[in-house]
Amino acid sequence: MSVQAYLTQPRRPSGSEKQIYLHPGHFYFTTEHVVVSTVLGSCVSLCLYDEAHTAAGMNHFLLPESTARHGSPRFGDSANEALLEQFLKAGVPIWSLRAKVFGGASMGGANVGDLASRNVEAALLFLLDNNIPIVSQDTGGARGRKLLFRTCDGSAWIRLLGDR
Repeated sequence: MSVQAYLTQPRRPSGSEKQIYLHPGHFYFTTEHVVVSTVLGSCVSLCLYDEAHTAAGMNHFLLPESTARHGSPRFGDSANEALLEQFLKAGVPIWSLRAKVFGGASMGGANVGDLASRNVEAALLFLLDNNIPIVSQDTGGARGRKLLFRTCDGSAWIRLLGDR
């Protein structure tokens, strides 16, 4: 297995920081300093943080949209809205938010590729609709990603996974 790593910000998280693993279909919001990690294939994670670095959050959704009225965070439309709602409840204005988007790899047949691109589109449209600027994005391709997101400064670290 070959691994490629690169930084979207200059510093990789250290082992001494508090860490949590974000499972698929969940989201995490905090006003504390935490490193949130997950592994993405066709799924997408939207990382949001405010400019003052007082709050940050991340989701991990599997499918772009839900048909249910009150959807699960397994779905992009519900996961993105639920994450944004946490910022609003904490008094963080939308205009101060910044975003990073990761995932959406086409790791199989045509159906997975379509699902992956629809997941990415769900995140990007949500950000566009809410006028939240994208600071960085690493989406698509044919390889999964391990993602670490540092909530104290909004930095993210990605490692591509797979045999290439």
